[in-house]
Amino acid sequence: MYKLIALDLDGTLTNDNKDILEETKNELIKLSRKGVVIVLASGRPTAGIFKEANELELDKTEGYLLSFNGARVLNYKTNEVVYEQTLNPEIAHEMYDRAKYYGLSPLTYNATEIISEDVGDHWIQLESFTTKMPIKHVHNFKEEITTPVNKVLITGEPSYVASIIDEFKAPYVDKMSIYRSDPYFIECMDKGIDKAASLSILCQQLGISRDETIAFGDGYNDLSLIEWCHLGVAMENAVDEVKSRANYITKSNNDNGIAYYLKELEEKGMI
Repeated sequence: MYKLIALDLDGTLTNDNKDILEETKNELIKLSRKGVVIVLASGRPTAGIFKEANELELDKTEGYLLSFNGARVLNYKTNEVVYEQTLNPEIAHEMYDRAKYYGLSPLTYNATEIISEDVGDHWIQLESFTTKMPIKHVHNFKEEITTPVNKVLITGEPSYVASIIDEFKAPYVDKMSIYRSDPYFIECMDKGIDKAASLSILCQQLGISRDETIAFGDGYNDLSLIEWCHLGVAMENAVDEVKSRANYITKSNNDNGIAYYLKELEEKGMI
């Protein structure tokens, strides 16, 4: 029997309008009320997941927010941080400099806002829309960032990001976790951070084995999750690399793909 479901948000739990479809919402609420642990596992900052967590009533059941690609894990019912890793300000400043060298736009977060110098950047505006967090426009990123942060996010045109990502992260292979999530985002976090690593720690704390876990995802930053969980499910709209490593491909994020497959598992008595 599966006891935990880990869900990516954008392109997986939410449709292209960033909404959770009613059928998917109802299925997940039903399962969480039965005692299945729901984990929202996203590259988004913690505050950027609150809307979806509330819609799924995770404040009433045992639900967790795995934010910043795993750099922070929060028990949403108790508001207890169960795991966290941060970047010191000097490293955040270094990522800022590297982004500027490549002509890209860096941002980070405080508890409630996106922090950036490049407030007019299209991709930063998209991040604000997705997370429902306002942008705090600062004139000097380094002066603003004086305490540890969970992540620096760097944005740019997808084709350009794809062309420079290997070169961008090469000096940091053994020092940091740097990878693409959406085609226009470069995620920069502390070494060893990915969704699977943090989910593994959470499962140990909850006494849930890897064999009792399911993951749904669509993007590059979901690869570790899809591969680590016993049952890795790719959305029909997932990138090819995720599809190739998944155990199953369900319907798209616009077609209630999560609910469709979970109902199948329920009928078979597997959840």
